Amino acid sequence: MVNKFNKWFPTRARFATLTLGEKLKDTAGMIDALKMVAFDVFVHLPLIYFPCYYTCKEIVTGTSWNPLVWMKDGVTKYWNNKEEDCLAMIKLWGPSDCIQFSMPIHISMPFRHLVSFFWTAYVSFTRGGSNEEDNKLKRTLSVSGDSAKIEK
Repeated sequence: MVNKFNKWFPTRARFATLTLGEKLKDTAGMIDALKMVAFDVFVHLPLIYFPCYYTCKEIVTGTSWNPLVWMKDGVTKYWNNKEEDCLAMIKLWGPSDCIQFSMPIHISMPFRHLVSFFWTAYVSFTRGGSNEEDNKLKRTLSVSGDSAKIEK
């Protein structure tokens, strides 16, 4: 991702090495930093991270062995929780990205990983368990014993 960011946001590497005073005077660098924050908050996290998170959750906790069902159920759960999830995401990643994208790359990556660790713990704590409706779903074998069906 660092290589893509350097291509998409050409002032990234130079901006990261400047002092705070120099950064405040570097309009092009600040615009690129804001673009990186906007990309992360409005593209990467809501369109890539959350659908992947909920799909992985379905792989682990779902009741089907069909990958298409994992994706459908994961994206459906994300869609149902999107307002709350995206609000929490913006509250954390907006300020965090502003800090991260102004740091030198060798410091910003460990910083990103540290924030990601706590973010993943938070999301797992708030969304990791099964809800009551999921607990009601049971896998049972049909009378013939050769196929599985889901009952509510």
